[in-house]
Amino acid sequence: MDKHLSILIVIQRDIAVRDVTKGTLRYIGYTNINTVNDPKNVVEFLLREKCDLIIIDYDSIENSKTDVLSAVRSNPALTTKRIVLLYKDDLEAGELKQLYNDGVSSILKFPFQMTDVQKSIADATRSESSVVAETYAKIRQLDFFSFMTDEDIVKLLRMSKLRRYKKDEFVFDEGEPGDRFYVIVDGSISIYKELEDGNIERLAQLDRGECFGEMALLEDSTRSARAVANEEIMLFELDKAIMNSYDDIITLKLYKKFAYIFSERLRRADKKIRDLALYSYKSP
Repeated sequence: MDKHLSILIVIQRDIAVRDVTKGTLRYIGYTNINTVNDPKNVVEFLLREKCDLIIIDYDSIENSKTDVLSAVRSNPALTTKRIVLLYKDDLEAGELKQLYNDGVSSILKFPFQMTDVQKSIADATRSESSVVAETYAKIRQLDFFSFMTDEDIVKLLRMSKLRRYKKDEFVFDEGEPGDRFYVIVDGSISIYKELEDGNIERLAQLDRGECFGEMALLEDSTRSARAVANEEIMLFELDKAIMNSYDDIITLKLYKKFAYIFSERLRRADKKIRDLALYSYKSP
């Protein structure tokens, strides 16, 4: 992770949370950290000073007289700024969708562990714009989204994230919480499993258009394997909290797609079992 990132903390009221956040960042190794107490001064600061990443708390967004997210995203010079939302109380799926639509790159719940901070920053720096025409065209071409209308895809992109990973980066590791699923937009990934003897076995390679991590949407369990980028990749990512909301037709369409995918996988698994049984029967 790039420790040279310039980070701006925007926390208007809770001084203790601001101090803990700043102290944690310094402990991790970030040295270029600034704070702005009044959200209405954020744009002025960003136009004046170098800044790669903004960490802003939910209260500063909700209680400010200035629409901070809109002010940042509507300024042509600031559209590429990554924004981490810091929050205390659980977010409703509708709120999360709206925040992603408004330009939030990743989320971080307080109180946090250092690993949570590192993950949220990594998510934010990997975040790509979903409104770029070229990106939309790539997604439109994928078979996974063939059942959706153009309008569906636009809505879906507003409540999801696109993230880039470099070669050999972990998308997730075995034992981590399963809180999101992915569709490969560019590149390929490998799935690995640690065996009882400590060796690592490569289970599969997944290529452009294939999905993975979807079991996280169906059960509350940790990841059963690790996913690693074979090259620089772009992934479509959707949060489990949004999928579990069941509040729009797009979510229902996605679950219908998953049902089809699971059915296909079961058929392939059944065929493999039958083939193995037949081979075993014929063997001397």
